[in-house]
Amino acid sequence: MKSHSFRFLSNFRLQLSLVFGGLFLLATLLDIAIEPFLNETLIENKGEALLSTAQIISKSLDMELLQREQKLRLRTHNKAFSTTSIRSQALTNELVQIKQENPDIKWLGIIAEDGKLATAIGTKPSPYIEYAVSIYDDAGALRGTLVAQNSWSWVSAMIAELLPRNSAEYATQVFIVNQQNIALFSTSADEPTTLPAPLVNQRYRQEDWPDGTNYLYAEAKIENPAKKGWRVLIRESPPQFLASFHRLRSELTLPSLIITLLLVVLVYRIAASISSPLEALVSTAQRISAGEEHVEWKIDASSHEFNKLSLAIRQMATTLLARRGELAAINASLEKKVEERTEALSEANRQLAERATLLEQMARSDALTGLGNRMAAAERLTAEYQRFRRSHAPYSVLLMDADHFKRVNDTYGHAVGDQVLQQIAATLHSVARTTDFAARYGGEEFLLLLPDTDAEGAMVLAERVRTAISAASDTVAGVITVSIGAASAQEEDDTHETIVQRADEALYRAKANGRNRVEGAG
Repeated sequence: MKSHSFRFLSNFRLQLSLVFGGLFLLATLLDIAIEPFLNETLIENKGEALLSTAQIISKSLDMELLQREQKLRLRTHNKAFSTTSIRSQALTNELVQIKQENPDIKWLGIIAEDGKLATAIGTKPSPYIEYAVSIYDDAGALRGTLVAQNSWSWVSAMIAELLPRNSAEYATQVFIVNQQNIALFSTSADEPTTLPAPLVNQRYRQEDWPDGTNYLYAEAKIENPAKKGWRVLIRESPPQFLASFHRLRSELTLPSLIITLLLVVLVYRIAASISSPLEALVSTAQRISAGEEHVEWKIDASSHEFNKLSLAIRQMATTLLARRGELAAINASLEKKVEERTEALSEANRQLAERATLLEQMARSDALTGLGNRMAAAERLTAEYQRFRRSHAPYSVLLMDADHFKRVNDTYGHAVGDQVLQQIAATLHSVARTTDFAARYGGEEFLLLLPDTDAEGAMVLAERVRTAISAASDTVAGVITVSIGAASAQEEDDTHETIVQRADEALYRAKANGRNRVEGAG
């Protein structure tokens, strides 16, 4: 009785069917077992991608903030800020001009030394991003602080350019967070009221946020000293970026099951007739497997069932060959897309590097004259002073100021005044030697650094500069002259500022002694 119950298991066709069914079940179980590993790998790759995007946004935002703050600082070098009363209408007019030149600035104000608001224009945006620069008089004493408040519209536009093209599909969200862990800016319409604490010793993390939703997120710090503690936080919901992977798996499940069942049936049929036609069929299948696409099917079999199986295998082989061609074309297309995306990323990195270099150059040059600005001058003076301390090689500093420049502005307007400054700068650049360094040191004040030049040589070159500037005057303002103070480095000089101070004192003597002259430091 027992032998009759299990006799059906000795059927060869059933045995093969059970073997193939078991293999499919094993493959399904293996797929289920490795799914967590695949998900973890996908999350790691996505986390690194989010971190890279956050770092790019952070660096771009940091450079943009530095540039805007530097532009504001350069404006405070205007004489109106150093000499005019901070509550005067003239200074308010300067604020109006700055606001007109910078549409993103919605509110400008000056805070006096006592902490009270001296003057302001515009309407405070909400939300806003704020930065401030100090205002000094000609003697270097603090007069107050210039504060600007910008809307976040330019930040939104910048982030939209930097996010990957598929960010909308994955609902990528970006937040700018301050040191109090408050979101100052968000690309999300539903801005969270509570954010997770900053990451410590982690590049990215997946966890439930305070609102109960699970997110994968990364963050990058903003290095701007004025925005200490600020960070860029970018997040995506894991189910969203894993959806495409799971959708593909779901779409392949049913076809895989169908193909497996077909294989079981085919194996069952083949096993029903173990004969020479089977060997011929195997031989034909082996030729196709070896890559031979055009095979003549001549299978002699008396079994109608085997003939049907032969025809089914032939159709399947034809379909597989066609699919192989399609897959080859798809693979070539994907490789081309990867190459194009790689080239686009390389180009974006190159443009970002060029922009960083340009911003660094702009931060050290005067926009009107093209000469170095005060920051660049300070760096070169420091380097030359350090070289003097090491090698005792002489160097000198010429500090010059356009005579009666205020009268030019008052009489002919600031446009002519700008032409005069540009003309002085051009003449200074042409007269200076290759090793010399020229900078616009203030409103109408210029500095010329003369390496390897003693006091006598400095006086000779200063006189040449003075003569060349007055001879080159060709604006409606008539002949423009300059007063020049010269000073050379001495062993008792404590810093490079000491030398500049002595040149400044000589400049004041030149003005006091009638202008349009050169005075050396005592």
